[in-house]
Amino acid sequence: MNIPKARWYRIGFLLFLVYLVAFIDRSNIGMAAPTMVKSMGLSSTAVGVLLSAFFWGYIVTQLPGGWAAGKYSAKKVIIFALLLLGIAAVFTGLVHSFKVLLFLRFVMGLAEGILWPAFAIFFVNWYANNERARAISFSEMALPISSIIMAPIAGWMIEKWDYKMMFLLQGIPPLLLAVLFTWLVADSPEKDRYISKEERDYILKNRAKDEQEKGSIFNVLGNPRIWVFCVVYFLWITGMYSFGLWLPTLMKELSNTGIGTVGWLTAIPFVLAGIAMYINATLSDHREGNHALFVAVPLLIGGLALIAQAFVGSSLIAHMIVLVIAGIGIYSAFGPWWAWAMSFVPRNQAGTANGFINLCGNFGGIVGPIVVGAVSDNNNLSNGFTLLGFCLIAASLVVILVIRRFEIPKTEAETPVDPYLTTETN
Repeated sequence: MNIPKARWYRIGFLLFLVYLVAFIDRSNIGMAAPTMVKSMGLSSTAVGVLLSAFFWGYIVTQLPGGWAAGKYSAKKVIIFALLLLGIAAVFTGLVHSFKVLLFLRFVMGLAEGILWPAFAIFFVNWYANNERARAISFSEMALPISSIIMAPIAGWMIEKWDYKMMFLLQGIPPLLLAVLFTWLVADSPEKDRYISKEERDYILKNRAKDEQEKGSIFNVLGNPRIWVFCVVYFLWITGMYSFGLWLPTLMKELSNTGIGTVGWLTAIPFVLAGIAMYINATLSDHREGNHALFVAVPLLIGGLALIAQAFVGSSLIAHMIVLVIAGIGIYSAFGPWWAWAMSFVPRNQAGTANGFINLCGNFGGIVGPIVVGAVSDNNNLSNGFTLLGFCLIAASLVVILVIRRFEIPKTEAETPVDPYLTTETN
């Protein structure tokens, strides 16, 4: 039977767009940083603090976001996040004070912090078990693609107008997406007005059955395996966000060109990263059970590449080659990672567990930019990137030596029900 694919074309695509605009608004400050240093008289350390301010808000709402999405409505949580994000992003382009910028970045972090835990509810509700890594990877492809799109466009906007207008214009898409999400998305196939009966039955038959466990935050906090996932994700995110946020500044140093050219150079490492994400997720979905190698090997490659860039001299081409390899390693593990992490908890704990892992991991978003900024006060960003490489290698070793030994709990397929017996609506 040819199963319709509304879960991909409508739900998956809208989740991808939400994450795409969220990452654009999160990361565009990296493109603005070289200009802001001059116009606001900021030191590299101050820029590092500004880059990390987002994550102070981001970690605050991870657990509340997962709890609210699981208990009430993941759809409403995402709509609220988009509205708050768009408003804060627009105001970022209207203010002149460094302290107010810090506050607005914090508010943007609060908004985005509830997105990924809410996404987890959609992944477990809308996709069969053997589709979940691809569904997650589809959304996570927003990470490299946002940089492919954002860097050249942001560079062009800054050259044509200034960085303030860039912030303002890139704050509008989240507001538009909030409207689309309200009309076109439901929390689950059972509540969706547009999905076909064939697709609804297929999803219900092939996703994991709910276990009879409460989705309490204490169940998640008491799971030692979740804590190990948190350690790996902290090391990983320390490298990932610092890589993306400081890359435009490194490109500026290496190329000595205008911000428009820097935007195009910054986009290059993310092009192949997006392709690698899809390939790695597809391979992972076709392998049942333990997915350690699909996570550990890319992280190891990314870490070694970041260390190697310190030894290639001043050649821009050589740096681009190792940075492309680093981008592939850093980003391609995301789909298998989250599908694997969710396999250790019941469906009704997915939002809370993912929120907690994301919370711990994104402390790396606070630590990494500041550490790299402090190192770059000596005009040597390569040293900071080397430190990030060691973080990624450490994460890979924990996956291989510890998490790979974990046994995934057995689950049963969910018994299909007649979807038209439900009385719930959007």
